[in-house]
Amino acid sequence: MRTEQQINNVKNFLYSYHFSNGMRTTISVVVPSLVFAWFGMLDLGIAVSMGALCTALSDVPGTIIHKRNGLIISTILIFFTALGTGLLIPYTIPMAVWIGICCFMFAMLLVYGNRGGNIGTGCLLVLVSILGETQLTPQLTLLHASMVLLGSIWYAVLALTLWQIRPYLNVQQALGDCILQTARYLEVRANFYTPGINVNENYKAVLAQQVIVNEKQENVRELLLKRRSAQQGTTSLNKSMVLIFLDMVDLQEQIMASQTDYNALQADFKDEAILEKFHLLIMEFVQELKNIGMAVAAGQRSLPKANLKFEMEKVKQAIADITLKLPTLKERTRTIPLTNILQNLQDMAQRIYNLHRLTRLERLKDESIDPKLELSKFTTRQKYDFETFRDNLTFKSHIFRHSIRVSLATLAGYGLGLALHLDRIYWILLTVVVILKPGFGLTKSRSIQRLIGTVTGALFAAGLLYITHNDTVIFVVMLICILGAYSFMTIQYTLSVFFVTPFIIFLLHFLHPSDLYNLTQRVLDTFIGGGIAFFANMLLWPTWEHNFLPDHMKKMMEANRKYFELVMRAYSSEQVSVTDFKLARKDAYVAAANLMSAFQRMLSEPKSKQKNASEVYHYVVLNHTLTSHTATLAAYSLHHGVQFPRPEYREITDYLLHYMDQLILMTDPATGGSAQPSPLIHAFDRLDAHLESLVHQRQQEINDGKGPTPTRDEMLETKQVHDQLMAILALVKDMSKALTQSA
Repeated sequence: MRTEQQINNVKNFLYSYHFSNGMRTTISVVVPSLVFAWFGMLDLGIAVSMGALCTALSDVPGTIIHKRNGLIISTILIFFTALGTGLLIPYTIPMAVWIGICCFMFAMLLVYGNRGGNIGTGCLLVLVSILGETQLTPQLTLLHASMVLLGSIWYAVLALTLWQIRPYLNVQQALGDCILQTARYLEVRANFYTPGINVNENYKAVLAQQVIVNEKQENVRELLLKRRSAQQGTTSLNKSMVLIFLDMVDLQEQIMASQTDYNALQADFKDEAILEKFHLLIMEFVQELKNIGMAVAAGQRSLPKANLKFEMEKVKQAIADITLKLPTLKERTRTIPLTNILQNLQDMAQRIYNLHRLTRLERLKDESIDPKLELSKFTTRQKYDFETFRDNLTFKSHIFRHSIRVSLATLAGYGLGLALHLDRIYWILLTVVVILKPGFGLTKSRSIQRLIGTVTGALFAAGLLYITHNDTVIFVVMLICILGAYSFMTIQYTLSVFFVTPFIIFLLHFLHPSDLYNLTQRVLDTFIGGGIAFFANMLLWPTWEHNFLPDHMKKMMEANRKYFELVMRAYSSEQVSVTDFKLARKDAYVAAANLMSAFQRMLSEPKSKQKNASEVYHYVVLNHTLTSHTATLAAYSLHHGVQFPRPEYREITDYLLHYMDQLILMTDPATGGSAQPSPLIHAFDRLDAHLESLVHQRQQEINDGKGPTPTRDEMLETKQVHDQLMAILALVKDMSKALTQSA
């Protein structure tokens, strides 16, 4: 089993975007150097390779229009950066001014999102690489810049050609990755059914995985739904992927809809084997999802491997056996949560079988994308205008402050390198540019990862150079290092740096043989650059996450309120559009992920900057639980329909919405004092009395030997809704306490 899991992990990596991107980048970088080396012009080949590498950074997944425009802009900026840097190399003061201006302007490109930030990073990399060329005359500078331009064009042509050959590859890989991460989310939630599990600790893993799932879903929305709304994808394959994605988002809601009081569940059934049976059953679901994810990423078809219906029947029988042991109906109601969870799993199983079918493009003509679902509303639009840039030219903008930090840090590195007469100043600047990020936590982790990767990579390179002097062996290992460096760049930064360091040392071994000197200089410059980046982020207008947490908490509560309000309309016989409901659900998931992500970043900051960490975490958990209970109500109304609406539901909904309004006021320091306690209502008491009456009626029917009746159905539905509403009431009260304690 362990070996099979390892094989699947390798397959996942080989089918992933990270590996295909690494392979494409490696080809674009290696081929020019090999071709030019064949003609005895390796130095020009390296310039072409540098242009290809820097352009590759801007090639993030997106629509073909964004991809093409990003490559064009990147090519132009990289050429002029290379040209300007080369012309100013002999002049120290003008070069310092040029470095400061370029670092500020290119760091500011982060205002245009991930693609803009990557274009800026590519330009900064070409700037620091040109600084390593000390013997450039104006004529050689023009030639060198032209070679960099040629490399940029070469990569752009290669990337666009590969896109034409396999236009859906990135979408399939992103969708497959999203499915695999959703499977992992279900796997983590399955741990709640492990006897003796620490529920609070497991919640941390659940919340962390939800952040990842949300990030993957956003990637797929940008790639798939924008393509669909732009009418760039109307084929059967595109249609199947849209349907798979919509099913996956609904499936995540169903996973969350299994929410219950896990501490109570552990206490009630600690002497039974039922929880372990549920855990094993859910792990079968996890494996099916993983198989679907791998198949989608590889562009293959998938078939069910487990008989989920048979496995669910065994669990159903186990629940029935427990129920028969309980003498009265009131005691038997303890098993209702188990029955509800199993019912939810049955609905999930049908969706999983449908996902298998969609990968095989079977009966695709019978499937249709709901015309009422306006897909374009589910994507975010990035503005690429000067107004966006201008609006961020203020100290209120964290990107503006970050840009100034980058500019000052690189100038400090440049000045220090000149003062110490270091041979390769550009290694210091490269480290600063790559490590320095807008947030302190990310800069800190990047600094540590880069130092570890550099030292271990240098030791590996030293060991290989000590063992062998065979240039063929060294060259083959260097190629492997290039592939590893670019494949792991976005998923395992330490591993990526580990591969980058030997690659650079082996390259210098061929160009300027002086192995031990190159090793020590690489490590020394990395430590200097890492130190400058760390202290720059600590001392120069730092951005601390605790300042932004109240806003994230407010948005989380607003999104949860909207989601709950729309879901409860079904329980008052009101209509709600599919688009509005799914948008509210998406907003709730995004807000939850943003809040958890901000909280995680705060935990990586100095202890003195971690304000009310335990209270904030408690609030995060409560909000996630609230979303899960709302998802449970949504899943029930969507899959079973509300057969027995009660007038109390409307009254309770209004009460809970008013309570949430007060919580929103409490999350904002400016309005916290105006929050008023919600007035008491008697709807909960009436609903309790009605449920108690239904239980007595059903007990009488059982005594009379009656089977399923409308009374039984109403009792089960009322019990389901009652328990969820009571849980939500307890949650909002706990949130109020958490906010009061953190005030």
